Amino acid sequence: MGVSILIVDDDRLVVEKLINGIGWARLGITDVLSANNIRQAMEILEEVPVDILLSDIEMPQGNGLELLEWVRDKEMPLDCIFLSSYALFAYAQKAIRLNSCGYLLKPVSNKEMEQTIAGVVEKVHARKGQETRQETEKLKNYEFWQAYLLEDSVNPSFLRKAQEAGIFDPACQMCLVMLRILPKKDLKKDVYLNNFIIRNVTEEFFGPEDGEIRLKALVGKSDFKWFFVFDAKKDTRSFREKIRSYREYLSRTLPMDVCIYIGRTCAAGRMGDSRKKLDQMECEAVPGEDGLLYEEAWSEKAVEYMTPSWKEWEKSMMDADRIGDVEKEILSFVRAQWKNNCLTVSVLVRFRRELMQTVYSYLNRHDVLVSRIFDGSEFDELYEKAVYTVPDMEEFIHYVYEKLSGFRHQDNRQESVVEQMKKYINAHLKEDLSRKVLANAVFLSEDYISKIFVNVTGMSIPNYVTSCRMQKAQEYLRYSDLSVSRIALEVGYSNFSYFSKSFRDYAGCTPNEFRSKTQ
Repeated sequence: MGVSILIVDDDRLVVEKLINGIGWARLGITDVLSANNIRQAMEILEEVPVDILLSDIEMPQGNGLELLEWVRDKEMPLDCIFLSSYALFAYAQKAIRLNSCGYLLKPVSNKEMEQTIAGVVEKVHARKGQETRQETEKLKNYEFWQAYLLEDSVNPSFLRKAQEAGIFDPACQMCLVMLRILPKKDLKKDVYLNNFIIRNVTEEFFGPEDGEIRLKALVGKSDFKWFFVFDAKKDTRSFREKIRSYREYLSRTLPMDVCIYIGRTCAAGRMGDSRKKLDQMECEAVPGEDGLLYEEAWSEKAVEYMTPSWKEWEKSMMDADRIGDVEKEILSFVRAQWKNNCLTVSVLVRFRRELMQTVYSYLNRHDVLVSRIFDGSEFDELYEKAVYTVPDMEEFIHYVYEKLSGFRHQDNRQESVVEQMKKYINAHLKEDLSRKVLANAVFLSEDYISKIFVNVTGMSIPNYVTSCRMQKAQEYLRYSDLSVSRIALEVGYSNFSYFSKSFRDYAGCTPNEFRSKTQ
């Protein structure tokens, strides 16, 4: 078990003497690092795990006591020895308060230094041994709950051994919670990152012992689902507030939707039944606006599907000015069904299918292809999420009817659409001009606008955007005193090198050369 040490002193001769004069290998220290000021030390400590800090106190850019105070604020698990030329009581008093392991006065012999360091090394080994035991216990706890919650059946001897090890008490009152995240498509591939974020945020948020509520175990059910095992507490109100705050925190922090299903308090021996109930809820139940659903608020009952007024709504949609009203009526219908506890995932699946059938019929009557308005990636993502929560369904409905309304209220001839896009591009050169942005600006799909733009202009959208940006850049270079880097920003390039390369490819010279020729 190797030990690392960081020596911090502004006197380089002192540092060299310590590095070359101490028998580090004999003391069990494998890595010796050094810094000449607090800033360097902080950078090292944030990048490299350090076990022992050997620091001077008086340094020009901040003293060692401030460094140790920073370390304690960061909760870094290291031990500190101070090396000082001043036997000041105030220094020693603060060093003790910051839980330092030694306070040596310069000059100090190598023998005395080695004796002090050897004592601290023993302390480090003891701490690391305790951390290893804690990690081993944590691993055993995780392995038990993983088997207990994820396997269909558990051998009785397995449970008995867990009881004997103090991991499992079948009579203990506990609460099982399921977390499900709905990542955006471009985040689905980064499963490791999702797991890392969820585990760290959860353990930090609840902590090993968090007063009213205690997280017993966190078990991954799949790439996007987790089980939390909590010790049940009497104060259920504080428990619920904590869960609500946790969900809100995750939703703010992560670029994904978060749903949480909370089971009833039960004996640990009945956690298998609680898991099955949460699985059913996740398959059928629809969380509300807060993304939470409690088992006691959900009942397994057959929900009779209330057929919406699709024919009437489609008829009303034939009047372009009524499309917004139809959207409001559909949203009102969904909210009423939710209020009457008549929404399940299967009900929303059917509702979504019938909604799109109505839209397809409406577009067909206008001789318009669906692909002309609705995009593959954006539409697919909203379509997939729509059945999971009421807000997701509302977002999908709004997306659909916003597209329809925009489409009906503008001139949709190809030449007119392309002209609108050109005007938008030239008015927003310094902004994002991706296909998605342009498609939203004219209420059509990305693939469709790309196709008609080439048909009308003979060039692709990216090439046209680049041409407009380069022409504008040339105007700035001719008639303004703006710096080249500022001009790059004004025409939408945050990367100066990329702007220079693009300009050279377009104009045959660098921006500075162009300015010299034309001014």
